[in-house]
Amino acid sequence: MQPNVVPRSDLTQLLGQNLLEGQALAISREYGLMATQGARTYESREHGVSVAVDEHDRVTRVVLHFDDQRGFRPFRGAIPGRGGTIGRRSSLWAALGWPTQSTDPARTHHGGAADEWAFPWFVMHAHYAPDGEHLLQLVLAR
Repeated sequence: MQPNVVPRSDLTQLLGQNLLEGQALAISREYGLMATQGARTYESREHGVSVAVDEHDRVTRVVLHFDDQRGFRPFRGAIPGRGGTIGRRSSLWAALGWPTQSTDPARTHHGGAADEWAFPWFVMHAHYAPDGEHLLQLVLAR
């Protein structure tokens, strides 16, 4: 693990769970997630995490932010699915193998570079900077 990586609970454990109960509540507190006003989201700008919930407070999506453009500090935990710790496309491919789906704006001439990996219990979408290499965010969903 790299020196700047902070070991914390696996955020994929939140998916489908009520954020205000049991283990999900403990993970929420560990990351310091706070409700946002007027939305069904919780966030920790300090830890680079935002979480969306449904009307029953079940987690539908977790976003890990790797840049500070939206006011979040970069996420410093391990990348889910044994994706390593380095927020680069080449590192993700080396750790996770070929993505289930991939887009390359150099070939399609629209949109940004993105990859998707399907795991048995969640799907991970990676969105990259215009250079196609630096990770901007990972979206975890079921």
